[in-house]
Amino acid sequence: MISNRGYRPAAALIAENETYSPAAEKKTEYLPDTNILIEFGRDAGVRSKLENARQDGAVFRIGPPALIELVRGVITGGGDYFLNNREVFIWLHTQGFEILDLPRPFMAKILRTSTPKQSDVEPMHYEQLIRMIANSADLGDFLRTSEMAGSAWKGIVRTDDIHRAELDRELAALGHLAKRTRGQDLASMLSKSFGAPGCRPNPLVLKVRFSAAIEFLESSLAKIRLGAKPWKNDRGLYVDFQLLHYLADSKITFLTKEDFSNEIMKSRQKSRIVGLDSPR
Repeated sequence: MISNRGYRPAAALIAENETYSPAAEKKTEYLPDTNILIEFGRDAGVRSKLENARQDGAVFRIGPPALIELVRGVITGGGDYFLNNREVFIWLHTQGFEILDLPRPFMAKILRTSTPKQSDVEPMHYEQLIRMIANSADLGDFLRTSEMAGSAWKGIVRTDDIHRAELDRELAALGHLAKRTRGQDLASMLSKSFGAPGCRPNPLVLKVRFSAAIEFLESSLAKIRLGAKPWKNDRGLYVDFQLLHYLADSKITFLTKEDFSNEIMKSRQKSRIVGLDSPR
């Protein structure tokens, strides 16, 4: 059962995720990976391809994990690279693309349930962040603006250190998870982290709606059990995992330069993981 209010059978929710209407197919909704957005400011060909796709009717939706990675690049890149790094933020601000919820609140909405810990950061705060960078003349101007009254981003200069510490925690947790979950159903475990006791999301629904993310996680845990150490040589794994959650929205196509074919082989959502050759 999803919840006691507005209950719908699992089969109906699963079918809803796998059904595409002709109207929906007319307008591709891309979720660009961090690596695509980074290339926007570096490669005129990528910039032209994305803008041409937009003019042809494609919609771009932005995931906060990718956006934070971009902001890290703005800060660590320093003043010399600020103008190039700013290009993609000007585009995002000018076009007013939708900023999605963070992964956990996004999951809760898809599952029609709740998450015990609510984030203090919402899409409107990321819109503010995009606007600040787009309107700043240089890096110093951006950092000063971020500290002004009304900013939700005070202390953003420490973003890289904070993000690295978070990655260390999450990747270390993967190592512990790999030891504890051999042979266990990850969807059932994830289900217990949502809703109130007795009203947990149906693990079957969770497994289908987030099939790509779960399969990617299972593959990553299997590699760790065989000796892989992502905390040393694959630190992007965590952000990839977060972004794959957004494929639970059946309208979204994940636009990336990464190859997930060895990690995601069973999920139907794999057909909505595409490269830069997809936008025309």
